[in-house]
Parts: sequence; structure tokens; C-alpha cells
Amino acid sequence: MAEKKTNINVTEENEMDLITGLLKAAEYKTEVSQTLNIQRNGQKLFKFDIRPLSFDEITDCRKRATTYMPNPGGASLPLIEKSVSNADYMAWQIYIATVPESDGTKFWDNPALKEGLNKAGHMVMTQAEIIKEILTAGELEAVSDKIEELSGSGTNVIDYAKN
Repeated sequence: MAEKKTNINVTEENEMDLITGLLKAAEYKTEVSQTLNIQRNGQKLFKFDIRPLSFDEITDCRKRATTYMPNPGGASLPLIEKSVSNADYMAWQIYIATVPESDGTKFWDNPALKEGLNKAGHMVMTQAEIIKEILTAGELEAVSDKIEELSGSGTNVIDYAKN
């Protein structure tokens, strides 16, 4: 039986289209964003922009939300996960995904915000604690869901390949 050979010709033009497409895809952190409005009782309180997260950023959020404990096998072994706080995980996602202001800072980092919350008796130390104090549980979850949607959660790669 004769072997079937398939010839694929990669032209310089095709390769440049591929490279251009790959570079454009890598710009998702700066090119893709969505504005979210936080409203309660019909009143707009504030708005902010979020962007998609990379896999490494999502992993970092999970690590920040994880409590560790000594390994029962001995002190020479690595720590093991004790628990993961869903609220902390969502808050860190929101913090990392928030698009910085034009000066490169995020409004969650505003010292006056932290000071105001502490004066009001909220005692916040981290950006995640600030976010958990400001957003309700439902808002925290809704914003986190939007970030996951922007980041491609639930994306069907086969559908994209067809297009």
C-alpha cells in the first residue's frame, strides 16, 4: 500500500499572519477590559474596570487565599493546605483583575480608603480585606464570575477553532 503524504506549505505571509495573531492574543491583559458598576437600591456607588487573568495569576490568588499547616509527616516536609477561603480567593481575583488608574495604581490601594475603613471600625490590612468590606457577598461573587468569564472560563476551544 502506498503511503499518503500531505504537504503543508508555510509561506512567509502565513507565518507572519500566525505571529501577528499570536502577539495580538498575548495582549489580552491590556486590550480586553470591562467596566463594572456597583449599584445598591438603584444608586450607583462606584465603577471600576476589570481585565482577564492569566493562569498564573489565578494560581497566585488561590495561594493567597490558602491557609497552610505543618506536614504531619515531619517538619522537614513541605507545608500542606489546610483550607482555602472562597471569599479571599474572589477578593484577590478582583484586586489582581482591577485595571490600574492612569498613574499605575489601583484605587483599592488608596491609603485614604484604608484609613477611612479602619476609622469606621472595619480593621482592614490587605487589599482583599478592603474588597470584602466594601462589596457584599453577592457583589463579590458576581464580580468574580465576570472576571472568570473575561478570562475564558467555560470557553469551548473547538468552537473557536471552527471560526
